[in-house]
Amino acid sequence: MMHPLTAEADSHSSSSPAAVSSTGGRLSRVFRLPLVVIPIAAVFLAAASRLVLAVSRYSVNLIFWDQWDFYTPLFNDASLWQIFTWEHAPHREGIGLVLDKFVLQSTHWNSRAEAFFMVGALFATGVIALHLKKKLFGRFDYSDIVIPCLFLTFAQLEALVGEENPSYSAIPELLIALYCLAWMLPKPIARYLAVLVLNFLLVYTGFGLFMGAVTIGVLLFELRRTFRTESESPRFAAVALFLATASSAGFFVHYRWSPAVACHFPDTHLFYYPWFVGLLMSYFLSLRAVVPATVAGGFIAFAALAVLIWHGVRLWRNREWSATDLIIVTLLSFSFLFSVTASAGRVCIGMPEAAQFSRYMGLLVPAFLAMYFHLLTWRKSALRTAFLAAFVIVIIPGTLRIPNGYSPQIVKDGKQAWKTCIMQNGSIDYCDRATGFQAYPFPRKTHMLEKLQFLQKNRLNLYSGVR
Repeated sequence: MMHPLTAEADSHSSSSPAAVSSTGGRLSRVFRLPLVVIPIAAVFLAAASRLVLAVSRYSVNLIFWDQWDFYTPLFNDASLWQIFTWEHAPHREGIGLVLDKFVLQSTHWNSRAEAFFMVGALFATGVIALHLKKKLFGRFDYSDIVIPCLFLTFAQLEALVGEENPSYSAIPELLIALYCLAWMLPKPIARYLAVLVLNFLLVYTGFGLFMGAVTIGVLLFELRRTFRTESESPRFAAVALFLATASSAGFFVHYRWSPAVACHFPDTHLFYYPWFVGLLMSYFLSLRAVVPATVAGGFIAFAALAVLIWHGVRLWRNREWSATDLIIVTLLSFSFLFSVTASAGRVCIGMPEAAQFSRYMGLLVPAFLAMYFHLLTWRKSALRTAFLAAFVIVIIPGTLRIPNGYSPQIVKDGKQAWKTCIMQNGSIDYCDRATGFQAYPFPRKTHMLEKLQFLQKNRLNLYSGVR
């Protein structure tokens, strides 16, 4: 039975049949490979090193803000399943907090180690994404330096040194990359099983929950395709669709809707919602000034939507799927679902600032990766080369610069001052007033004093003696 997902086999294939069959062709490929891999590897190492240095410089070994809430099952020594299903604001913590538990236990609850763990997860995700790109297009290209720039971007710095939470975006990014690879497995049973397992983990892990809707949509397309072909039975797709739907439904068992901000849709002018999405896109590129951010963000959002529709129509029409179409639709659909939902839940904070938060940026990485893949589907030409070069150039500022409007130094200084005060004085209210900084806005609500006493008794986190 032919695998329904086929990678692009046009101008992106690594070599012609004649070249492959000749000894000279094989030798040329061997000697050509390092020339491509070296700059990609160099950018990977440089971007990862800069991110590690930033985490080392700005992170503080102190539980901060929302961590006092979503660490609750860890304070209570809850079971792994209770940790996995723990609800925090609109999502659950999932496998991210389970992995975090083991990282924290092995480091005396060191917040800095937690941040380094997240950087490691992002590095691994970049490597997986690079492998995914090679499987789709047959070889590495110099433009692939954009992949480490996307996954190791400074744009998402707040998620790493603010209130570290692997479940928020770092682990979902990793799971999404693996999820895309799972769709390319050749055997139907292995493919559907891997997709369903990763979909289940994503639904329960942070904002990976949006992948549940994407999976159901893709499987509906898949079910339609199998009914149109005689070579495949639709039973696997039907069973997979049922199980994927059950996973999403299971998310809501004992679920309590508790949004971080009580916005009501529509809360203001309807124009603000697409504006929010556009500003999200432009902030990823380190644009914050309202006019250029609005223009650039509007263009990016419109282009991304056009790309989504283009590849979605191809999936709908073709009896045999292209893996490239499927991956692009999957990645773009996820980021659009997040962006649109975030706009409905955050516009009421006040525009344009509501859309310009660094912590959102990791959840836009799939969209920009999809747009890069789309450019690679163009046939080789001067225009394609120019667009790829422009894409790489516009991504670089977000990779190198600390996000506009976010100061990790101010957050670090505030954390350090509060940490020093609480270890010397022991009074939360006094330290809030003395430092002009809060480690959590509602300490009694989260039983913060009792949690501090637990940390002190067990010499964990700020009481462990490690900075």
